[in-house]
Amino acid sequence: MKNPASIIFLLPALVSLYYVLRGHTEKAFLRVFLPTLVGLPFYYGCQLPHLPPISASEAVLIPITAATLLGSGAKWRFSRVDLWVFLFIGSLVTSELLHESILTNAIFTITSGIMSMLFPYIVGRLLIEPSLRLSTVKRFISIILFLALIGLYELKMGVNPYTIVGSHFLDSLPWTLQFRGGWARVAVSFSDAELAGIAFVIAIALNYWLIYVNKSDGNHRLGPRFSKLEKYHAPSLILFALLFATQSRGPILGAVLALAILQIPRFKNIRKASIITALSLAIGGIAVYAYFDRYTSGTDGAASEQQASASYRRLLLENYKPFVEEGGWFGWSERSRPLVHGQESIDNQFLLTQLNQGRVGLILFVLIGLDTVWHLIAFTWRFKQREDIYFAFSLLAAMVSLWAVIGTVYLGEQLPQIAFLLIGWSQSLQEGNAAHPEYAASKTTTKFRFRRVLV
Repeated sequence: MKNPASIIFLLPALVSLYYVLRGHTEKAFLRVFLPTLVGLPFYYGCQLPHLPPISASEAVLIPITAATLLGSGAKWRFSRVDLWVFLFIGSLVTSELLHESILTNAIFTITSGIMSMLFPYIVGRLLIEPSLRLSTVKRFISIILFLALIGLYELKMGVNPYTIVGSHFLDSLPWTLQFRGGWARVAVSFSDAELAGIAFVIAIALNYWLIYVNKSDGNHRLGPRFSKLEKYHAPSLILFALLFATQSRGPILGAVLALAILQIPRFKNIRKASIITALSLAIGGIAVYAYFDRYTSGTDGAASEQQASASYRRLLLENYKPFVEEGGWFGWSERSRPLVHGQESIDNQFLLTQLNQGRVGLILFVLIGLDTVWHLIAFTWRFKQREDIYFAFSLLAAMVSLWAVIGTVYLGEQLPQIAFLLIGWSQSLQEGNAAHPEYAASKTTTKFRFRRVLV
């Protein structure tokens, strides 16, 4: 263990285990996992001797995943996305075992992939619907609203409070605060401003559903405090302020994309509105691509810092193309992939996936995204109750914006956990239960519960 003090980051896992052993898996998820996932940086973790490094949120999720499978695994109904996810993890395993020269590194990478992608997917697939939908969204939004206080400190003082705390327990801190135009780029618990921006866009999309719930049901389900905040649009204003404080163009464009999708359920004819919106976004995407091509070519004036950053992403595709082709079907593995001098940071998750896992990994990764989006579109057309339709569109907006933005940034830190939690959740949506809070009240515990045994 590099720093014995870092073991303190495993304390939330003990709390999670306590809840699970008491038969309260949902409480472990809401009270421990979501706060550590959203409220703590991914680098808050430790590495025990002879074991792979593990973050606080990954450790918390282990007992929750085990309890969820034992208690709810029987209700799993297979879908195509399940196949793509399991094959994607399989391609990760194959790439590491074939091309990573150090077996320990391969095992550590595989373990990390399972904990950060497969475990959240299983929990999202089985645990949340139907009774935890509202509680999960409220808790996710509430934690990010709390992070606004940290963001204000970060913006004013030019230092991330998490690095101050982490310096007492970790030997080294992997992230430093970024600045643009003399202002700190707010990252809060997500370590990087671009990653924070993605999380804020997801929160904006999910909060749209809370706005609808509040309007349709008053303060009966959101509670008087949260209802009053939504009445005066405080969460939306704070979330957009956080997004702009990241100074990240990709997530801001993702928010525009999400907002366009979120207007669809306001129309009476959902299918017609969906088709019109999709065509409009396609035309807009072509225009944005044309502008991006001109912007990064340097033909429209002197290069600014923002223009240089965009050009860097364009050159990534060109400079790494020979390595992508040489990587073939299963890539190079995560730690053995070649690096281009001056472009060690690969700010494109699709490119990074193909480098690490080859064509197979990229194809499966794209299939996960496309099939998840199609699954959510099918839900929006099939559901009858407006509240369920609005929620399906909130998830759809979050997913579409996520998959659009990761073409400009890597899916790192705790973002894989958030992404695959939402992907799993997207496969399990149920209609009707959200509109009946008495159903949720009667389903507050899972079937799984350890029994006391007297010996």
